[in-house]
Amino acid sequence: MMEVICLANSYKHHGRCFAGIDLQSKRWVRPICRAGGAIPIEDQIINISNINILDVVDIPIDEKKTTGHELENFYYRREPWRIVRHSTVAEIIGHCDGEILHPEFGKSIDYGYLDQKAPVRSLQIIEVKQLQCLLDRNHKWRGVIQDVNYGLQGVKLSITDPMTLSKLQSGQDIGSHCLVTLSFSQPWHPDGEENLKCYRLIAGVIELCPELKLILKEMRRLGWTEERGRSYLQENFGKRSRHELTLEECQQFLFYLQNLP
Repeated sequence: MMEVICLANSYKHHGRCFAGIDLQSKRWVRPICRAGGAIPIEDQIINISNINILDVVDIPIDEKKTTGHELENFYYRREPWRIVRHSTVAEIIGHCDGEILHPEFGKSIDYGYLDQKAPVRSLQIIEVKQLQCLLDRNHKWRGVIQDVNYGLQGVKLSITDPMTLSKLQSGQDIGSHCLVTLSFSQPWHPDGEENLKCYRLIAGVIELCPELKLILKEMRRLGWTEERGRSYLQENFGKRSRHELTLEECQQFLFYLQNLP
């Protein structure tokens, strides 16, 4: 069994694509169904639709890696998956990458390039401070990562995260500051293209409350070090990181800082 923090449970054809980080090895894992890759939604033994991002799930992973170009793919045994607990942002923030995978490419990568270098990473999580969600001309939701350091400004990426799509379709806004799980699609032929391509996908979104950014701004204004902030959180909230705070605690901490001269 392998305990995995769920960082993506996205749409894939008529099933789901689950991905996350194994708590023991700290590596990315994407469990693959032997019958065709995507995890069937109708499989009652797994109940994949009941698993949410940040759930820690006990998964019967087969340690033998699958074939293919993706480094993270492993078969799973058809046994029950068990939700152990719910994780926090503080537990995964250290896994965020500072740059996108294969930064020399933008929206897509030629499959031939990935296959030549196989096995390659196809999953990552990044902190995004300027995420913009919009409808394209085909009335499909796309995400644009406007942060300059990732080099994807203006690039419209497909969103495959069910929770994010559900919010957008119901008229809710998605906060611009968030953690984003990026994945690559399976290779396919775009219209008018000869080469197979793998597209970057927004497979998971974890919204960060806007108070977190304001807290950091106030700490810098006051000249607080990380150690001083951590000490205050430990003493007043019993927590070591602002990412562990509830929304109410974030608001309390921010109010306190804003009222300091």
